[in-house]
Amino acid sequence: MNTIDKAAVGKENLRQLEYLFAQSVQGVHLLFDNASLAKILSKPSEELDVFSFENLDRVQNLFMDFINRETLEEKQAFLDSLSSETYELLVRTYFNIVENAVLEATDLKH
Repeated sequence: MNTIDKAAVGKENLRQLEYLFAQSVQGVHLLFDNASLAKILSKPSEELDVFSFENLDRVQNLFMDFINRETLEEKQAFLDSLSSETYELLVRTYFNIVENAVLEATDLKH
């Protein structure tokens, strides 16, 4: 789960998303609070089967809803409107993409 349909995302939204990812790679999470992140990410996604085939459409639709919000304020309001389960799913999706970006950027592969 690390591809984004660029045709379905406006240029400005894509730039904003790339900026958010770049900040997150550096440890700055503009839209998420550290306490929630620590709680959610303390349990690996692999143990929860978050990205199962059955869940893939839900994950993709949720993430597209998130990234298609025009401003950071709209993205934050969207996050605030989610149930705790859906919020966790979005956080795990977001950080899965961030993690993949970090792994792709490193020269050291194993």
